[in-house]
Amino acid sequence: MELWLIVISLVAGSLMLYFGSEWLVRGGKGVALRLGISPFVVGLTVLAFGSSAPECITSIVSTSNPELIMGNVVGSNVANIGIAIGLAALVGPMAAKYDDMKLEICFMVLVEAALCVLAIFGDIGMITGILMIITLFVFLFIVFKKKGNDDSAKASYEEDVTEDTLPSFVLVLLIILGLVVLYFGATFFIDGAKGLAEMMNVSDLVIGLIVVAIGTSLPEICISVIAARRGEADMAVANIVGSNFFNILFVLSVGAILVDVPVTDSVLTFHLPFMLLFAVVMFLMVRFRNGIDRKSGLLLLGMYAVYVGVMAATPSLMM
Repeated sequence: MELWLIVISLVAGSLMLYFGSEWLVRGGKGVALRLGISPFVVGLTVLAFGSSAPECITSIVSTSNPELIMGNVVGSNVANIGIAIGLAALVGPMAAKYDDMKLEICFMVLVEAALCVLAIFGDIGMITGILMIITLFVFLFIVFKKKGNDDSAKASYEEDVTEDTLPSFVLVLLIILGLVVLYFGATFFIDGAKGLAEMMNVSDLVIGLIVVAIGTSLPEICISVIAARRGEADMAVANIVGSNFFNILFVLSVGAILVDVPVTDSVLTFHLPFMLLFAVVMFLMVRFRNGIDRKSGLLLLGMYAVYVGVMAATPSLMM
């Protein structure tokens, strides 16, 4: 595949993934609200799924290259904290109250730790994928029962799920268009990523960990930075927390149901522990400082740079 075709595929795929997820989220939350679904539930489900939709569609179209699935999930989780939260904190110091998101952020760390343990036993297969999806829905049910009638919890989602003024049929068309654009965007992006892997003579895993991960994390990165600039820090942090456990319990599980997802030695000994390290560092920042300031943002960006630098300097971590 020629270099110019690879660049076009990656750029076009990234743009389609971004706009596809935007249209899907806008249409989905508009329809849900008009059906009488509460803003809190919409924020917990439609927005969480929408921000993880690029990763999910990428998993579906990557069944012939299953290493990309694991690389995409792990790389996206690392990029979500290292890049999205790091950049957002530089834009504006973020106050994130631990008491308000204790359940969700603890669950994120627990899910990432559980994936590290599961990886010890080898490939992630269909049964594990089904169990992970069940775990996700059980957790969403628990959170809804716990916070569904909590006015302060609902209020945290109100600003992001205001009623859309578009006609209902336009909202439905946005959902359909968003899904179609996401599918073709993921296809273009994966084709470009595979071409880049062949040209650079590196594994699909590495392309998934860096190129695909950053490309599919564009919605999270943009949402977090914009939210921080608007002073909506809790939204930026909550977006990343939800996206990270959604990536594992939904995106990875969908891929595992379609094809066994391999766990290489480098994933087990380096990439997964690094992913968990990012989650723990973010947890500690929220737990003991109730926020993430600019110095913490620089630390997260520095950690991401170290992660990529160590990977680049150690060929065995690219296999």
